[in-house]
Formats: sequence, C-alpha cells, structure tokens
Amino acid sequence: MAHRSFTVSEANALVPFLEGHLRRLQELQRQAQSHFEEMERIKAVGYKPDGKLILQRDFQDTRDAFDRAVAEANARIADINRTGCQLKSVESGLVDFPSVLEDREVLLCWKLGEDALRHYHSPLEGFDGRRPLPDWALPQESGDPNANAS
Repeated sequence: MAHRSFTVSEANALVPFLEGHLRRLQELQRQAQSHFEEMERIKAVGYKPDGKLILQRDFQDTRDAFDRAVAEANARIADINRTGCQLKSVESGLVDFPSVLEDREVLLCWKLGEDALRHYHSPLEGFDGRRPLPDWALPQESGDPNANAS
C-alpha cells in the first residue's frame, strides 16, 4: 500500500468508523481472552487414557468461539489498515494518521473517547510526545476543507 498522508479533516472523517471498529475490537479482545481462559480450565480437568480431553466437546465449542472472535478481530483490523491510518493499540484505542505539518512528516494522533483529532507527534516520539495541533491546522468552523493540515 502506498504511504497515504491525511489532512486533519480527512482523519476526523474517519473517527466514527474507527470508534465503532475499536469498541467492537475491544469487546472481541475480551471475548477471545475469556475463551482462552476457559480452554485452559477445560484442559486442566484432564485427559482420558486415549489422550483426548475429558471435556473434548466443550473444548471444541470454546475453541470455535475463540476462532470466530479472532477472525472477526482480524477482519476489522484489516478494514482499519485499508484506510491508511495506523492502529497503535486496541486496548487504549490509539490510532495515528501520517500527515505533514510545516513541511515535516508527523503523525496525527487520535484516541478512542476523543470526539475529534486535536494532537500530533513526530514519528519517533509516540503517544508520550503528543502535542496539541496548532490552531491554524484545525478545521475552521466554516467547514472549509482547505483550512487544515495537508
């Protein structure tokens, strides 16, 4: 995939899509973890003399549910990646958007729970280096699509 550069407006337009996908990914992550823990408990019950699990059917049902959760999560991650943004953390809901500010490559930074994109950092700094976007880079109230970072 070619390196895409986002404007603040383009990144903000993806926020509703990302919110839905990230909330679902967080739920799928909880489900997968729960299914994994259940599989471990089922294995702890023990094995038959032939080497099969005593609770083989329960294990298989739980494994199927685990596999479904992981498959859906992978599909949602692929959907996010196709947009050109960078999913940094499902747990904290962090997403970066490659961009350019004042002729410098930066990453616009958004976190689940924020209503719009208002921060950026250098590619080397990460979340801890987040800084507020300068006022001139924020979309104007008028809705002028040219009034943002390019």
